[in-house]
Amino acid sequence: MSLVFTERSLEPERMDLESLAPATTTRILKALESINAWLGGVRATLFHVERFSKKWPPGSRVRFLDWGTGGADVPRAIVRWCRLKGFKAEIVGMDNNPAVVDYAREACEKYPEIQIVNTDVTLSVGRDEDFDYVLSSLTLHHLSNDQIVALLKRSDQIAKRGIIMNDLKRSVRAWAWIWALTRLTRADPIVCNDGPLSVKRAFTKRELAELAQRAGVPYLKVETHFGYRFTLAGEKVE
Repeated sequence: MSLVFTERSLEPERMDLESLAPATTTRILKALESINAWLGGVRATLFHVERFSKKWPPGSRVRFLDWGTGGADVPRAIVRWCRLKGFKAEIVGMDNNPAVVDYAREACEKYPEIQIVNTDVTLSVGRDEDFDYVLSSLTLHHLSNDQIVALLKRSDQIAKRGIIMNDLKRSVRAWAWIWALTRLTRADPIVCNDGPLSVKRAFTKRELAELAQRAGVPYLKVETHFGYRFTLAGEKVE
């Protein structure tokens, strides 16, 4: 464990504080999607989707709820994967930023399987709809530990089958990589600020496991993935 980033940073990210113009939002989300693809964020989620799909009947409908969906790049990747494998995906993506929601809806125009909803994950209550899996990607590090515990509890209540959440590993190397990548690609100043800060707000393996324990979801296990990623994922015993 790093002797530098021994605790999670509580410094807020600019995207959580500032109202962004549509053009700026589009530029930032496209950059984040590229980073998410290059550094394995999408692959980390699909790893578990593919693993869990071994229990799905051929051609079955599978419903997902995605907290903090952002530009909905992960839901789109899941839909493409399910189309290829013959499954019928239905995904509800939630985000609390109106500009981000507008971008996600436009990005999902060719994905009728995806519905984008404007809501705050820290305020929303459990839904009556049935969801097989609850997801998040790069959402947990935006929340406090208490909010994460509450979200995990709510996700456990909503999900019939399981949970798949992926986020960043907090380490000096991860911070250095994202700092360099955002500069080399001449990313938007907000990305240059928030990218490295996201790593400082992220987690160690032990911290994620302790949050799952506090939430009372013992079936969730922490796994390490390429690109300084962790997943907190698991299925309920049927």
